[in-house]
Amino acid sequence: MSEQFGPRRPLGVTIVAALAFISGAFDIIGGLLLLPLQGDAAVADRFGGAAMVVTMAVISTLVGILTLVVAFGLLGGNPVARIAATILQALSLAMSIWVGITQPTTLATEIPSALLAVAIVILLWTSDATRYFRGLAPDEPTS
Repeated sequence: MSEQFGPRRPLGVTIVAALAFISGAFDIIGGLLLLPLQGDAAVADRFGGAAMVVTMAVISTLVGILTLVVAFGLLGGNPVARIAATILQALSLAMSIWVGITQPTTLATEIPSALLAVAIVILLWTSDATRYFRGLAPDEPTS
């Protein structure tokens, strides 16, 4: 990519955006899989009632959708998307831990979601990513 279009996107940022797409998909899938379990008395009891199951399913799905939107911003080098992605991944991680503990049957989606959230946050804050989100060339100092 030529410099007339802005600084080149580092591979790490491209990987982060791809991971954000995957993480968002896992959150959406996890939320959608949780929703039909509201009628299961054992599941509802673990979550504190059927309404809480629905609430958690909706929140997980919305976090996933927001994560997908933010992923597009990351590809464009939007610094607000970087902050939003960090916040969304922290929420995703917290929800994955909570849901995984309270509903072990969802571990197949919650463990990968949690691991992806951690990887995304780490990659978002590398020095190459910082230069990219500040609109600097790869050889420009960040200060």
